Amino acid sequence: MTVIPFYGAEDPGLFAIERRAMDRDGLVLAALDRLLPIGRVLDVGAGDGFTAATLSDRRTVVALEPSAGMIARTDVLTWVRGEAEHLPFADGTFGGAYATWAYFFSRDWDPAPGIAELDRVVRPGGPLAIVDNLGGDAFCAMAEADITADPHVWTAQGFACEPIDTSFRFDDLEEAERLLGFFFGERGVAGAALEVPFRVGLFHRTAR
Repeated sequence: MTVIPFYGAEDPGLFAIERRAMDRDGLVLAALDRLLPIGRVLDVGAGDGFTAATLSDRRTVVALEPSAGMIARTDVLTWVRGEAEHLPFADGTFGGAYATWAYFFSRDWDPAPGIAELDRVVRPGGPLAIVDNLGGDAFCAMAEADITADPHVWTAQGFACEPIDTSFRFDDLEEAERLLGFFFGERGVAGAALEVPFRVGLFHRTAR
């Protein structure tokens, strides 16, 4: 099973800061809520289920997660352990699918196998949505390497992009320094602030 190492299972306190601070006004969640249908929807790389649980108010969300340490068993969600490039579901199982900052990274990584699987398990015409960094913001500027999505990859796959201007908003400077320092080292600590602008791309098209 292909699993990109993720810190959330080893440091849930730090991950809780990320979940609380990232997109605090819920702009990404609101965009996903508008795009996704009522019915059965797949969350690929669901992490601890934060996004899936929020979106389950109006639909049934199946949370797929490869890392056993991230799976938080609750009555709200149906959890399945699996990987994006080999989805353990029958053809046309879902009315839509999405991923937020999970697997579908388009620099130094080929997301095409996972996209093909989304096309298989989502009924034709159902929405596919991928959330990733768009760049041109204070958050991505702290990184030494390019941590943004490659728009050419998504254009080639037929996706359009909806930009969402949001931010990380922290409770205090200490937790900003802790999270951004973890992500970006000294550059993150130096750039820490109570609010850090963050530009997100919602890449979307319908299943084929």
